[in-house]
Amino acid sequence: MPTRILIAEDNAVVRAAMRQLLENAGDWEIVEVENGQQAVAQAQERKPNLIILDLVMPVMDGLVAARELSKLMPDVPMLMHTLHWSPQVELEAQKVGVRRVVRKADSRGLVSSIQELLPTEPPAAGSAAISETIPMTPPPPEVTALPPITDSDSAKAAQGDKAEAPKAAGPDDIKESSPPT
Repeated sequence: MPTRILIAEDNAVVRAAMRQLLENAGDWEIVEVENGQQAVAQAQERKPNLIILDLVMPVMDGLVAARELSKLMPDVPMLMHTLHWSPQVELEAQKVGVRRVVRKADSRGLVSSIQELLPTEPPAAGSAAISETIPMTPPPPEVTALPPITDSDSAKAAQGDKAEAPKAAGPDDIKESSPPT
């Protein structure tokens, strides 16, 4: 299944140019909408892998749409594609969940940003359910408390250590051997 990209852009000419650019850049299925409200509805229905939002659109602008989409689909990367780039726009976009802001004049930057934001390998079907039921690391072994050590236990241990200690070799234990003839 190809990667699905949702484009929310009110200008039909820009939307068509973006579609052509993206279809030539990768095996991507493109879904087009005209405003932020449609973007929210289509994102819920079509489950895109990435969303591109224009900043200035009728009905619902890109920032409001991004805020809604980040609540509904927090794992789906969003990119803002706008004529109105500024540090302030970038900051406001990041606050509502947009990961990148790309100027409309930078089509190469748009494609490279999409490639960077898209996951390289989709997660296996059902992997979330498996990770929730099977712990990734084994649980720690159960530890039982040791009984307290008393003075009599310490004395027994000390005597046991002495009784089991090997005798050190002394000068009487060394046997001289004569060299072979």
